[in-house]
Amino acid sequence: MFLDNTLISWKSKKQDKVSKSSTKSEYHAMSFACSEITWLHGLLGELSFSRHHSTFVHADNTSVVQIAVNPVFHEHTKHIEVDCHFICESFDRHMITLPHIFTEYQTADIFTKALSWH
Repeated sequence: MFLDNTLISWKSKKQDKVSKSSTKSEYHAMSFACSEITWLHGLLGELSFSRHHSTFVHADNTSVVQIAVNPVFHEHTKHIEVDCHFICESFDRHMITLPHIFTEYQTADIFTKALSWH
């Protein structure tokens, strides 16, 4: 989590189980991030530091962004638990914005993907 250009919170965790879907894994991670954003918004509000715009949640998985923006339940999303739709609520309340970011520009990947040697 960044506050302007300052890193204020981060988490890296090895998955404890194998997921059949990268979308499901990333959706769970985004749900956790939304919870953290909600908590940070509350904390910053108590410190009289009000934010007047949505928080960017950068996602390089277009499926995750599409499900969050248009949570239509169908065959492709039946494996995503209802509690993860907290993301949709956060998006609808304009607490977060979900711009797509290309994988090569995803800052968090340095913690989760092997470095390439050129």
